[in-house]
Amino acid sequence: MIPVRLELHNFLPYRTPDPIYFEGIHLAALIGQNGAGKSSLLDAITWVLWGKARARRDDDLVHLGQSDMYIQLDFLQEGTTYRVIRKRKTGKRGQGYLDLFIVSDDGELRTINEPSMRGTQIRIDEILRLDYDTFVNSAFLQQGKADAFTTKTPAERKRILSDILGLEQWST
Repeated sequence: MIPVRLELHNFLPYRTPDPIYFEGIHLAALIGQNGAGKSSLLDAITWVLWGKARARRDDDLVHLGQSDMYIQLDFLQEGTTYRVIRKRKTGKRGQGYLDLFIVSDDGELRTINEPSMRGTQIRIDEILRLDYDTFVNSAFLQQGKADAFTTKTPAERKRILSDILGLEQWST
């Protein structure tokens, strides 16, 4: 998965910043003062793709005093550009939304949602060939959780390594 464009609205400290374009970036480092929002950018990526971030509840990710948020991520996977949009509306009965699209070369969007958010999430995992647990235990070390992989049970570590290495293709 190669990120192309990230757009945030009312997510953690970010109200409506300009979109972040990743084109042409081959290696990046996020640096800045404590509390500047570095981890929030990484949380935005994990939340839009898997619906998971550091917060205990999705409503805790909404910028203080706001009632809705969304994140849009365009990414390239095996020559195809995809767009994922995840939204959250707070309130007594908060609601979440998840949309998945293929972006054509001319910018047209083709919806490839499943009938449910859960089904669409499974489809995202299949496209990425990666679930949240595998991602945070292999490619992304969360703040304060650098030991996440080593504290897993042997069976969990085996499953994560199998997922990373794609060993399921060899099972019969």
